[in-house]
Amino acid sequence: MLKDSVYFDRRLEPEAGRILHGAGQSPEAFLEYLKAIGAEYTPLLYMMYTGLRGDPNRFRAKLARMNDLVPQSLVPQIGLSMTTDGTPEEHYEHEVAEGTKDDELIAFCAALRESGSPAFVRIGYEFNGRWNGYEPESYVAAFRRIVKTMRAQGLEDAAAVWCFAPGGDPDYMKWYPGDDCVDWWSIDLFSVEHFELPETGAFMAEAYRRRFPVLIGESTPRFVGCTDADRAISAWFEPYRRFLEANPHCKGTGYINWNWASYPMWADWGDGRITASAGVCDWYRRLVTQAQFIHAGDSAHIKESLCRNY
Repeated sequence: MLKDSVYFDRRLEPEAGRILHGAGQSPEAFLEYLKAIGAEYTPLLYMMYTGLRGDPNRFRAKLARMNDLVPQSLVPQIGLSMTTDGTPEEHYEHEVAEGTKDDELIAFCAALRESGSPAFVRIGYEFNGRWNGYEPESYVAAFRRIVKTMRAQGLEDAAAVWCFAPGGDPDYMKWYPGDDCVDWWSIDLFSVEHFELPETGAFMAEAYRRRFPVLIGESTPRFVGCTDADRAISAWFEPYRRFLEANPHCKGTGYINWNWASYPMWADWGDGRITASAGVCDWYRRLVTQAQFIHAGDSAHIKESLCRNY
């Protein structure tokens, strides 16, 4: 149990001292992670990504594939983008704000509603990252329009998540949509310095002050990797553990179990798979199998404790 545990009674928030266990961000990566952790500790949160351009049936197919992965019920943790990764000039949150993507947004909501699952939706995740190109005013308007539509479409068990990127613009509050339309705050943790940046501490403190649970939307030991267990554990995984202990309002995780080095654009990120070394795998398994983590097998907890009407 985490010390100084807290509960804010937010949408899909677990009880005090509990953490939603999550991983991804592809079916193959999820299954490899699951094999290492053990089926009895299947992550509850399954990471996936979509946007509001293109064929909405692709998102339906992703939800269907998620449901076919394991016998247990998974909860999608969705990165809903309004840009093209790494191409900031292609951001289109202003189109969403103006309503020109309403048909796509309603189709997204329909697919999620038909799935019958609760969900975490990181709307325009990493909003302050220069790599996304979002403008504060149009981002705020788009976020609010998306949440209004989600609620109008009956998605009462879908949490609207506001996701910050350490290393982006530290003046994050200019992108804030408002307490009235945000359910969770979120942070993505990659490089070692992300744990110690002043804006990271300020963001977590402000979330606590405003009484919001925080989701680690994405995390991976960037530029460290997992092949050298001693280095990985001391440089990245121990800071990760300390981050969870120091922030009792951090109530969800999302670990990206990828070999980043196999992709040319991320060649220097290293192999982030927990199976890249036995030492990392053993260490990480001991962490996420502790009693405070909620797994997919805790279906009664999900239905009775997480899903309520708001």
